[in-house]
Parts: sequence; C-alpha cells; structure tokens
Amino acid sequence: MKGLVLKDIFGVRFQMFGAVALMLLPSLMLILGGGGMAVAEGIEPPPIELSVLLYGLVNYISITLCSSFLVNTLGFDERSGWAKMQRTMPVTGGEIIGAKFAAMGLILAMLTVMSLIVNIVCAQLFKIPLEPMIALPFVMCMVQAMSLSPTFTLGYRFGAKATTAAYICIMVLLAAAMAVIVFMVFAGDIGAAALRVIAYAVMPALTAAVVAVSWITGKRAVMVDI
Repeated sequence: MKGLVLKDIFGVRFQMFGAVALMLLPSLMLILGGGGMAVAEGIEPPPIELSVLLYGLVNYISITLCSSFLVNTLGFDERSGWAKMQRTMPVTGGEIIGAKFAAMGLILAMLTVMSLIVNIVCAQLFKIPLEPMIALPFVMCMVQAMSLSPTFTLGYRFGAKATTAAYICIMVLLAAAMAVIVFMVFAGDIGAAALRVIAYAVMPALTAAVVAVSWITGKRAVMVDI
C-alpha cells in the first residue's frame, strides 16, 4: 500500500510544487500589504471580520487548488492501464482505494499545516483573533476532504471522465453552503457559539461520515469485474 500512496504523490509532485508556490504568493502579499497599512499614518486597518474572511478565502483557494491535482491521478491510472493492472496484484480493494485516501490525507495535512503557520504569524502581526485563524485551515481541509472522497469513489465506479464534473459539482455545493453561512454571520443570524458548534462538531462528524461511506463504496467499486 505504501507504494500505491507514493505513486499518487509522485504523480502530482510537479503540480504540487507550483501550486504551493502559488499558495504562498497571496499570503505573502497579505503580509506585506498588512505591514504597510500597519505603519502608515492616517490609514485605518480593515475590520477584523473582513480580515478573517480574506484569510479564509486564501486558505480555501490554497488548500483546494493544491490538493485538487489528486483528481487527475484517476485519469493517469486509467490512461496508462494501471487501473486494470493493479486489480491483478495481491492487494485488496480496500488497499487500492485506501491508498487514494492516504495520499489525500498526507497532502491535505501538509497544506493545512502550511496555511496554519501563515495564519498564526499574520494573526500575531496584525492583531487578528487567533481562534478563527487556527480554525479556518482545518475547516477548509475538511471541506476538501468531503469533496475528494466521493470523487474517488465515483471515478472508480463510472470512470475517470466523470471525476472532474463530479468534483466541480461537489465543490460548488459546498462553496455555496459556506457562502450562506458567511452571509448569515454578517447578517447577525449566526453567533460565535453556533459557529463553534459547526466548526468543532458538525464539520468533523460530517467529514468522517462522508469519508467512511466513500471508502466503503469505493472499495466495492474497485473490485468490480474488469
């Protein structure tokens, strides 16, 4: 299984390097821009809510962009014939689909840690509340896990051509849900307590359920006769 995981990670290593560099660029611009505003006289800093929303967007784009290349690995496997070849090897369906989930977990963990470090540094520099800056990367990580997990299963069930459309549809739905929550926060319909329940209880439970169901159904899809 270790080889299957490394195969997926190595398959997108060049895209990952470029995506990570792109991820750091907006964060660096925010640091430099925030520093300029902090020292300039007569310029008021942006509202805290706007700053948190801005970093949330950066975290969302960064984690989504960098990890979305994993969707391409299904296409690589299908075009190269590896998708059929691996089913003849002494590995179970759970190990095959589990390798996808393991690669997803490793890449999301790396991106989440990088985003978390940037957020904490910026929170200290610009006096932004630390709690939302710490919670944001984890929330975005869970959102992406809920997008990629069913995409892997659908890819094995219906073929690699279905993965891109499925991934986009799932991402649009989740992004719309987050936009509704943000709108309700700014409208005052959701308070801090409700946000904590969503971030610390609802999101982890929902993510665990989606990943578990996707893994079980994906394991069955992998073992379908060629």
